[in-house]
Amino acid sequence: MIYTVTLNPSVDLFLDMNNLEYGKKNHVDDEFTLPGGKAINVSRVLSQLNIPTVATGFTGGYQGDFIKEWLNKEDIMTDFVEIECQNRTNVKLLLNNEETTINSYGPSVSHEEIGELLHYLSRVGEGDTIVMGGSVPKLEDQDDYDIYQRMVSLAKANKAHFIADIPAEYLVKVIKEGPILVKPNKEDLEIIFDTKIETKEQLAYYGKQIVEMGAKYAIVSYGAEGSMFFDDKGNAYIADQIETENVVNSVACRDAMIGGFIGTYVRISDPLKAYKMAVAAATATAKVVDLPNRKQIEDEIPLVKITKL
Repeated sequence: MIYTVTLNPSVDLFLDMNNLEYGKKNHVDDEFTLPGGKAINVSRVLSQLNIPTVATGFTGGYQGDFIKEWLNKEDIMTDFVEIECQNRTNVKLLLNNEETTINSYGPSVSHEEIGELLHYLSRVGEGDTIVMGGSVPKLEDQDDYDIYQRMVSLAKANKAHFIADIPAEYLVKVIKEGPILVKPNKEDLEIIFDTKIETKEQLAYYGKQIVEMGAKYAIVSYGAEGSMFFDDKGNAYIADQIETENVVNSVACRDAMIGGFIGTYVRISDPLKAYKMAVAAATATAKVVDLPNRKQIEDEIPLVKITKL
């Protein structure tokens, strides 16, 4: 089973506007609401690929109810820890073909609630996978900020796999523990290695360093220009950019990449085919406001061209 863990889920309110005047009353042309969170998005993509998952993490208040109801509607199993505080609401302004995001910090989570989630995750077994994604909410106990490291310890103790798409400040320790996949972007690499990356050659160099640090595979994205894939044999690959006229959803692309990769890898254990599906899922996501369906993902697969560096 694949368990996706979102510590700081959200309800994302999208406001589609033609014009925005600061300091004045404005009107939206359209609005809609979706569940948000990196690992939640992974579960939703996996569901489209007919791969069962359990979505867990922390939910509270009416926002938490909305998240669970939406996932249940998509036949995604949920087993969240209920917290006293309510989940956050984020605002996404869609204006002039650009998306402006206003993120809330999120709820405060108690030491007892952290313990409940870790106890739940102790059920993972050999062959299971934990996908960790997203930011860490405010924690009442400072000692609990090692929660990602503790999840990794649980996975390793139970011979389960783990994948991390988490903030750079947590990622270094997790990489050294041997995840199946990590998904940093250029900015993450700059933080991890305390450097400035200006060329694709530099990006390739530091991407290989991520694998040498302990990750089995790594996908490094660099915005709309594409991504690179690195394996544990020292190989590096680049996916040619697929032309997309209007990118309407760039934020969820990296989540879709993880879903596309692991959804393929768990079935056929072929990392290059998994990477191809990851690129297809990300490209399909860029073209839709929400996440793509299975057909939209599969339509992109023939267009994906991968070259060995």
